[in-house]
Amino acid sequence: MSKILTLVYGDLRQVFRDSTLLSFLFVPVVLLLFIRLFVPFLTEKFPVIAEYHPFIMMFGGMQTAIMFGFVTSFIILDEKDENVLQAIRVLPVSPFYFMLSRLLFATFFSSLGAWLTISFGGIAYPGAVNTILLSVQYGLTAPFIALIIATYAGNKVEGMAFFKGVDLVLLLPMASFFLTGIVKYAFAIIPVYWTYALYDSSLKGGQITLQFFVGLCVYLIVIAGLFLQFKKRVFDR
Repeated sequence: MSKILTLVYGDLRQVFRDSTLLSFLFVPVVLLLFIRLFVPFLTEKFPVIAEYHPFIMMFGGMQTAIMFGFVTSFIILDEKDENVLQAIRVLPVSPFYFMLSRLLFATFFSSLGAWLTISFGGIAYPGAVNTILLSVQYGLTAPFIALIIATYAGNKVEGMAFFKGVDLVLLLPMASFFLTGIVKYAFAIIPVYWTYALYDSSLKGGQITLQFFVGLCVYLIVIAGLFLQFKKRVFDR
């Protein structure tokens, strides 16, 4: 536990030293205030917006969660540039333990951020238990996006481009709600598809067990694959 706390403390120091990373930590707060205060105001002016409250919350939960993954990825990119990750090989902490601790840290705060957004957003509330289940899945978007950026981006400029691209891809599964038949399942390979499906079923009082456990498996399989790619590109070269 002390090793994990030391790693977390080091990451927090790095975040607070970088004004760009620090500003991204405030994005979830701004987003929550927007949903809580501005969306109801707009809904009063334009009642048709009420139909899209579920989609606004799906988007809000996802954006809140991925910010912590984005910050984590930029910390890793900094360490790649400075060859810090190579130096970890000679430390008493194994590279696997080092990365796992960091990803769990990002997952925890992503889950917490998503829970706060859904619980206090004031619109499209799916219930207490379902909010926890949704937060677990939303939290897994953090290691998902962190590993994609940290694995394939060579620097922070490329990392920002990857972030924008992945962010767009994570929005695509919302299109499944406007499609019919088997076509809508084409997005099922994107992990967040199952989170959106879980949110939709929670609001409609439908079956949530399938969406939760299948989604959990998809997230873990994709994250495991990305972790192996990261290990091969960074630690095994």
